[in-house]
Amino acid sequence: MSAPQIKACIFDMDGLLLDTETIYSQVTNKILEPYNKTFPIETKLKMMGRDVRAATEILLTDLDLPLTFDEYDSQATELKQIYFGMAMMMPGAERLIRHLAAHSIPIALATSSSKQMFLIKTAAHDAIFGQFCDNITCGDDPDVKNSKPAPDIFLTAMRRLDDGLEPADCLVFEDAENGVEAARSARMSSVWVQDMRFSVGDEPVEHAATERVTSLLEFDPTKYGLPAYD
Repeated sequence: MSAPQIKACIFDMDGLLLDTETIYSQVTNKILEPYNKTFPIETKLKMMGRDVRAATEILLTDLDLPLTFDEYDSQATELKQIYFGMAMMMPGAERLIRHLAAHSIPIALATSSSKQMFLIKTAAHDAIFGQFCDNITCGDDPDVKNSKPAPDIFLTAMRRLDDGLEPADCLVFEDAENGVEAARSARMSSVWVQDMRFSVGDEPVEHAATERVTSLLEFDPTKYGLPAYD
């Protein structure tokens, strides 16, 4: 089957464009230290792609922590404000964003991060994230009623990008299976960029993405009717 012909691209951020997942793990393990617990990869995979409340509730339940959401979030927010400004771009991310922008392909960002955390994480990369202009939808946006794996954030980003777009016109880039499922529910094509640092076992036999790669460096835009790299 041939790949769809794409008119617009929608990007997740954490773990896809920015290497924040390692920082999330460091922050989580720091909070877990007094309880003699460590952050299991299985729990991390369930949390990835979800908004902060949903992800935190999974953590508190899985590890049976004697903390409320507010107690945990207060500690985590303080640490995130220290460390997230150091997040680096993921391999291939800047090249792809600049390439699409240079060829006038509509691009949008759809991140489960709050607007405050988005600003902290991207402060050192203004020139790159400026390529999205105002096409940025965050997890605490009032128009996003349900977090991933619900499709709300991708559908909101699409509508804001161009009223004339249909889900079939859009290609979503995600590193989390929850995000891939959200794209499927939105009836959009998706590229799952699986970070093998955060995986269990071998490549899964089945996934909901249109294509699976292990780095944005592997992505070939021409497969989706997008301009070739120069």
